[in-house]
Amino acid sequence: MKKMLALVSFALSVPIVAKGVEFQTPGAVGMGGAGVARNNGSLTSYWNPAGGAFNVAPFALSAGIGAGVKASDGLAENVDRFSNINFTNVQSFNTTTSTADNVGDVVKTLSIINDIDARKGNMAVTGFAPISMTSKRFSFGLFGTMEGYVQPTADILNVLPNNSVTAVAIRTEDLSNALGGTPYTDPNYFSATDRTTLITAIKASDARLTLIQATTLADAIGTKLLTSGIPATTVLSTMTDIALPALAGGGTTTLDKNTTSVLTKAVQYIEVPISYGHPVNVGSKGKLGLGITGKIISGTVYQNQVLLVNRTGNNLTAQDLLNDITQNKKSSMTFGIDLGALYKYNKAVTIGIVGKNLNSPKLAAPDYFVPAANDPVPAHAISTPGTEVELKPQIRAGIAVEPVTWMTFAADLDLKENDTVAPGSVVGSAQKSRNFGGGFEFKPASWLKLRGGAYKNLAASSGGNVLTAGFKLFLLDVDGAFATDTFTMNVNGTDTQIPKEVRVNAGMSFSF
Repeated sequence: MKKMLALVSFALSVPIVAKGVEFQTPGAVGMGGAGVARNNGSLTSYWNPAGGAFNVAPFALSAGIGAGVKASDGLAENVDRFSNINFTNVQSFNTTTSTADNVGDVVKTLSIINDIDARKGNMAVTGFAPISMTSKRFSFGLFGTMEGYVQPTADILNVLPNNSVTAVAIRTEDLSNALGGTPYTDPNYFSATDRTTLITAIKASDARLTLIQATTLADAIGTKLLTSGIPATTVLSTMTDIALPALAGGGTTTLDKNTTSVLTKAVQYIEVPISYGHPVNVGSKGKLGLGITGKIISGTVYQNQVLLVNRTGNNLTAQDLLNDITQNKKSSMTFGIDLGALYKYNKAVTIGIVGKNLNSPKLAAPDYFVPAANDPVPAHAISTPGTEVELKPQIRAGIAVEPVTWMTFAADLDLKENDTVAPGSVVGSAQKSRNFGGGFEFKPASWLKLRGGAYKNLAASSGGNVLTAGFKLFLLDVDGAFATDTFTMNVNGTDTQIPKEVRVNAGMSFSF
């Protein structure tokens, strides 16, 4: 748990962090992320450059910062579990010197690898830090963006315990022999039905085993994993679906070759935009504004793969992971183009559309090292070309309705799915973003605004709805959001339900 908290702390401490691709800024998050068709003042160059055609204040300035974390179960607890395993004992397992503790470490290792493969837990860290201003039809800004992913990848091929001298796979009878005839009783780790299932499966995997040996092995596994924090059902599925079939088949796919890893990728960039909004006379049919943004983009891409098992001399620590993320990087510079349009049908209804990064700007990625089995030293691992980050075009439409001067309703929809930094770089992930959201803003006084709303990622199969709220008090804007779906994380020995997404934004703004 402390390792993942350290990772989140690191990501949130990176200077100028943001996730611009999800259109989240102070004042908009609280309304479900809706802002394409609203009057965004100094944030015009971020939301929709066409807004410059309707700016009424001669000058506006704002600055803010925001951060968000998305996570699912299966990452933090499994990294923690690996940190407590003696991999030297796992690598050197044999029938003459190994003990029941070694048997337990082997089963723990296999169970964690199986759980990583089954749940594919991941973490994404995002945020936002804009400095922006407008002067009549022109808008300027300095927008920082950061999007980072942590995703484990499991090697479920190399799972056989081995004799370190001969590198020959250990069979089920050898595991039983390593117990040295020590008697074990049922520790009540498995349910009665699951215990019987495991004993039957163990005996069936090796004809040399007696029922007593199979029972002893099952109870030894239960005893050694009783306080591991690994669910008994996970251990049962590991033994019956992975370990026992592998033991029965034999071969050379041994644990000392296992390369279960954590893959990381992040992009951090700064945009310097200049926007212009031009009004178009459409007569009695309303008012139309067209806008364009040109922006310089300077960014850094981080990419790496960090071995979880078979580490020589030390288990993975939070500092190891953070060092590997931050030290392997590559910087580059590019430019982007945004286009937008706003149509005001009357004073109450505004419809908008914006296209961001229409020229698909790209940021170069560093080469990174894929760990070789039993050798996590980068200089001796396999060098692999990094995957460049392409800021693909994003198209979003929105509507804002102001039936009275003290109330605004707004909604936005991404018209296409947006890639995150994870696809193509993190094995097993298919992170996509396509948000639909909206809300209201209640303005009882010029110095007070109250907001509420919700949004949902239509491209995600889980995560649920994200509820939002916020306020503006004089110059201060504060917004927050949290997902209705949760995942379970063990915190200080207690299973705790944590929202799959949490976001906080704050900013200061004024105009005259």
